[in-house]
This record gives sequence, C-alpha cells and structure tokens, in this order.
Amino acid sequence: MSKVTVYHFEKYDLLNDHMRKSRRWGTREAIEKIHGHVPEDTATEVDESVVIADDISVSGLTSRDFDPHPRGGFQNSVPS
Repeated sequence: MSKVTVYHFEKYDLLNDHMRKSRRWGTREAIEKIHGHVPEDTATEVDESVVIADDISVSGLTSRDFDPHPRGGFQNSVPS
C-alpha cells in the first residue's frame, strides 16, 4: 500500500467563535476543501488506506479519533 501525508488540522468553530482541533486527520487537499488550517508541523506519513473509507463524508480524512502514533499498552476506548 502506498503512503500519504496527513495533518492534524484546525477548523473555525462558528458556534463557539474560535479555532478548534479536529478529531480527524486529513490530507492537505481534503483540509483545504473544507477550509481548514493546515499546520505544517503535524505532517505525518501513514498508509493510504486510513484515508480511503466508505463511511467518511469527505474523501481524504481519517476516521474520528485516529491516532497515527499509537501507544503500546491496553486499549482504553472503543472507536465510534
């Protein structure tokens, strides 16, 4: 599988009037499509398969609560 660069982006939260970190990661193209801010220092290379899924409304975004840097140990949450 090929690799793709994803970023942990921020998007303006109109309801609360501030920038908010997304619970997803995304490719530059996907983030720009939804008018998010791409912080260059969060660039991380991952398998392309994590941004290609049928249950995601915008192609190029990961699932919610995606962690490209998994920690060892016990699982402490269930993905939604």
